[in-house]
Amino acid sequence: MPVRSKRKARIAAMKALYAVDVGGQTPDDAIHEAITAADLAEPYAQFAADAVRGVLSSGEELKSVIEGHSQGFTFDRMAAVDRSILLLAAWEMQAGREDPAVAINEAIEIAKAYSTEDSGRFVNGILGTIARLLPGREARILDGKELSKRVREGLKARVYALSKRGVQPRLEVLVAADDPASQTYVKMKRKWAEEVGILTGTFEVGANTTQEELLERIHALNEDATVHGILLQHPLPAHLNESAALEALGHRKDVDGISPQSLGRLVAGMPGFRAATPLGMMRLLDEHEIDVAGKRAVVIGRSVILGKPAALMLLERHATVTICHSRTEGLREICRFADVLVAAVGRAEMVRGDWIKPGAVVLDAGYNRVEGRKGDVGDVAFDEALEVAGWITPVPGGVGPMTVAMLLSNVVDAAETATP
Repeated sequence: MPVRSKRKARIAAMKALYAVDVGGQTPDDAIHEAITAADLAEPYAQFAADAVRGVLSSGEELKSVIEGHSQGFTFDRMAAVDRSILLLAAWEMQAGREDPAVAINEAIEIAKAYSTEDSGRFVNGILGTIARLLPGREARILDGKELSKRVREGLKARVYALSKRGVQPRLEVLVAADDPASQTYVKMKRKWAEEVGILTGTFEVGANTTQEELLERIHALNEDATVHGILLQHPLPAHLNESAALEALGHRKDVDGISPQSLGRLVAGMPGFRAATPLGMMRLLDEHEIDVAGKRAVVIGRSVILGKPAALMLLERHATVTICHSRTEGLREICRFADVLVAAVGRAEMVRGDWIKPGAVVLDAGYNRVEGRKGDVGDVAFDEALEVAGWITPVPGGVGPMTVAMLLSNVVDAAETATP
């Protein structure tokens, strides 16, 4: 059923339930009047009638469920319109007549239109809790590890085609010499690059490297026609001005997409390399045909390498975006309205299951070490989120592998663009 027509049917059903509850009408009279007033044709009239009768036949059970998740509100104390909206949505979910995420979204919109300013939030909170307890619900996994393999296989073919034209894609990396974590990460990036046929080189930035030497190296690489991509592995040694280095890099070979010029081109909607981590997120959405146009997206995190570009890329796809951070007031409540939730705040399992709207897409970009825990932990409490979300990236194996794959894809793009 088209969304607008089905919403009209839901509104008619809500009004009929209200008339029975407050006006004392018989169900048949209330249904007839509501359907006639809404001028509903089939199959929408039948949906509205079935919904009203379904709610009334399960009324006491539904009221008990709603009251049990209302945080102290008795059912009778709730606004009459809110009661009707909650009963209708709860019935749709429990009867399996509608996807929980859709039922909740519709209830929120109807509450905003026909009840008080706070009703949308109130309805969302109760229905979200009910949805989380529905049997057999588990999020689908956005498998970045598997998709990354397929992306890299595709890159091999493109690199081979370039080699036939006498071009070998080349990536140069500038990395802190005394940072073991960065060294390990760069080693893995170089390994994957070489597997697809990309040449790599490394310049180790040490404690004795001056700012002038660093900028000279960047300038030389920018002028070298055989170099297609340059990566400044964050963080550089503390005595160096990393912002100045990124500014010197510019946008032409910034395959990580984080220089001021690259970010400016993103803001302006101009062509250029996009930041690898959020680009990997967008590629995961594309792979699973997840359309974010018109959806509410919440990004927790405001870094220039992740949070901000992720928000801008979602905006490019016509999502309605809210940027939050660790100091945002009412963060949990804001997240509960998100159809797409990006966690990039760098705090282990900060986002709990009850922060997540049922059916939401959850993109977890966090990689945190927790004492006593084996392996990396994301910013999202995965086991809790798995029972609520519609789609979710695991940690590890979600966003991380896609970051490297998109970096390498940008290098190959650069080589193809530079080739006559």
